[in-house]
Amino acid sequence: MIDELDDLFASAKAAAMQPSDALMARVLSDAAALQMQPVVSVPVRRRGGCLAGLAAVFGGAGSLVGVGSAAVAGLFLGFVQPDGLGSVADVWASDTVDQVELMPQVDALLAEE
Repeated sequence: MIDELDDLFASAKAAAMQPSDALMARVLSDAAALQMQPVVSVPVRRRGGCLAGLAAVFGGAGSLVGVGSAAVAGLFLGFVQPDGLGSVADVWASDTVDQVELMPQVDALLAEE
């Protein structure tokens, strides 16, 4: 059985098979259809305005939103100043640290003052 397979493979190897012209034409037409086509670039017309110019000064709308958010957060923390922020500032200003309670217990949150 193995000798028969070896003979079959040897005869298949000896005879070089060429694809037909119709098959090659179909393959080449499919390949040509899948090739990238050149893209024509169209210049984009920008709409300008005061806010667009201001955003361009800061590096775009994303940067302007980040700067605005930081400003609002700074104003909020400056006027409201949460209780925990004062104790953190005291720790940074002092030389020795005994204990800082950054997360108060539930009792402190439920206590009425």
